[in-house]
Amino acid sequence: MNESLLIRGGKVYRNGRCEELDLFIKDGAFAGFDRDRPAGEVFEAETMHVIPGMIDIHTHGAVGVDFNLFADEREIEKVVGFFASKGVSGFLPTVLTDEPEVMKTQLSKLTRPALLKRFPQILGIHLEGPFLNASYKGAMKEELLKECDLSCFDELQDAARGMIRVITLSPEVRGCRTLIRELTGRGVRVSLGHSGAGYEETIGAIDAGASSTTHIMNAMKLLHMHDPAILTAVLERDIYAEMIVDGFHLHPPIVRLLLKIKGWDRMIAVTDSIMAAGYPDGEYLLGPNRVVVKDGDAKLVENGVRAGSTLTMDKALRNLLDFTRVPLQRIVPLLSTNAARMLGLSDLGEIALGKRADATILDSSMDVVATITSGKIAYRREE
Repeated sequence: MNESLLIRGGKVYRNGRCEELDLFIKDGAFAGFDRDRPAGEVFEAETMHVIPGMIDIHTHGAVGVDFNLFADEREIEKVVGFFASKGVSGFLPTVLTDEPEVMKTQLSKLTRPALLKRFPQILGIHLEGPFLNASYKGAMKEELLKECDLSCFDELQDAARGMIRVITLSPEVRGCRTLIRELTGRGVRVSLGHSGAGYEETIGAIDAGASSTTHIMNAMKLLHMHDPAILTAVLERDIYAEMIVDGFHLHPPIVRLLLKIKGWDRMIAVTDSIMAAGYPDGEYLLGPNRVVVKDGDAKLVENGVRAGSTLTMDKALRNLLDFTRVPLQRIVPLLSTNAARMLGLSDLGEIALGKRADATILDSSMDVVATITSGKIAYRREE
């Protein structure tokens, strides 16, 4: 590759600290923390913040692109560019429950080798369903939900060329524990969600290998003093949890409470964004569903149930700073490191020597100035 980039004079966030460093990148990896290197390109970052590239593990699309409906190269280029402008260096396109042939077609399109080579931002697939509880279906079509079925998953994974990294399923669905053990053994991360499971059912799923929770407290049975339910189990156990920090899905004090209970090393900020992200209020689609967005809040036309969000990761960062009033270095793991660790991607989520050079550069207002993926500038703000 023999390409190099020097980010000079920035406040670099690594190992839980903020340090004024020069960051040298070579051949797509972090290679040093000094300026005494001959660089092919120099990025002047004085007064700017340099954090690990943000990772969104749950997104259904943006700027008119829905991953259940569109996946041509030009459409993917459009959404990748938009995400880069919001500080995202890596993401999991999320395919929700749909007609089986639609899901297989989209999974195949999203994992084309040429597409993945061109867009290293695509880190794999998050499959949301179809093994979900109809009573907590959210934006899923009830008639398309089913019991856990390994052969069904295998068909979808074959279509995705083995790139399904995360699957959301409900602990109470028949066959759940057997499927969790099998998928976990293959390295697929199982996330629990869209569920009204009891406490013991959920503990059983976690013991079988489930490692995360999908949009915690949303489309999920909440706790009661005499019925701890799924929420208590996922709060009590040491698994990861997604949170949608748009201000609609979780009230700010709830975000603070979740961070206090789960810990800052187990919470993962996600957008759960839909095709309306980056676009004005109006009517849109989320897979097979019609959605209306009003004042930035997305809901199903048919029943008013909240359906994804219009959140972007840069807004999630600013919201977290506003909700928690803590320094940026406390926020950084929620946006990158924790997601990478949950996924088992040891090469991502941190600014460290030898790791893939993904970084987000922010100005003093926490607006994105540039995004770097695999050592290349994927987005640079025009002055």
